[in-house]
Amino acid sequence: MSEDYQRDDIEAIAQQISEEEKPGKESPRSKLVEAILLLLYARPLRTAEIATNLGYETKYISSYLSYWKKKGLVYQEGGRWHLSRRGENIARDIIESQNNSKFKEYLLLAKQVLESEKVYQTKNNKAGKRDDKKAQEVLWFIEEKTSKENKKQQKSNPTDCIKEILDKLDDDEKEILSYLLNKYKEWGTTYIYLDQLQEEMKADTSWLFRVLKNLQIKRLLYVYQDPKMGVRIGLSKTLKEKLSSC
Repeated sequence: MSEDYQRDDIEAIAQQISEEEKPGKESPRSKLVEAILLLLYARPLRTAEIATNLGYETKYISSYLSYWKKKGLVYQEGGRWHLSRRGENIARDIIESQNNSKFKEYLLLAKQVLESEKVYQTKNNKAGKRDDKKAQEVLWFIEEKTSKENKKQQKSNPTDCIKEILDKLDDDEKEILSYLLNKYKEWGTTYIYLDQLQEEMKADTSWLFRVLKNLQIKRLLYVYQDPKMGVRIGLSKTLKEKLSSC
């Protein structure tokens, strides 16, 4: 992806949002919401149960559930949260997507194991020892992938990494960028969807679009209109590279 999607998108999007809120329109989702949908797909749960299982505060989970209840994905009955039919469909899509992703990972691993076996059979004993080492490296493949997020979380505080950039921003720009950096630090994600950003920050629409436009001009954020998921606000490529090298 290019770090600066169509530069004028944010203004066009602002105009669309001001006329929108059509019922039945697909809403963008965060990874936390997807995790909640998966839990509720297994069985109905109370807010506190969801929070405990996912490691979040109950109040935080409650705000998510209230928001997605308005969007028609969940409903509450007898003190427990349930998935609507639409929520169930989305949960099934998430499961299918995850299964496909895992299959590709293990398919790659299977091919690597087969390749190492072929090499082993065609070489002498000394070469075979080298193949054993290669096979060992293959077995570390999954461990390396699963520990990737942990390594990312061990990095320095992202706000410290770009302190010189933050110092040049006004208070409004700093507020939004710091919010995104906190999401990056907490979840490892470099983007958020627009309506989620507005909901969580309780932001005035005109204020939000004005600040986002300024950050886009400064090439600190990108704005991308995903036809399926909605409007995505993310850290620019330059900013991500700076964070990853910190």
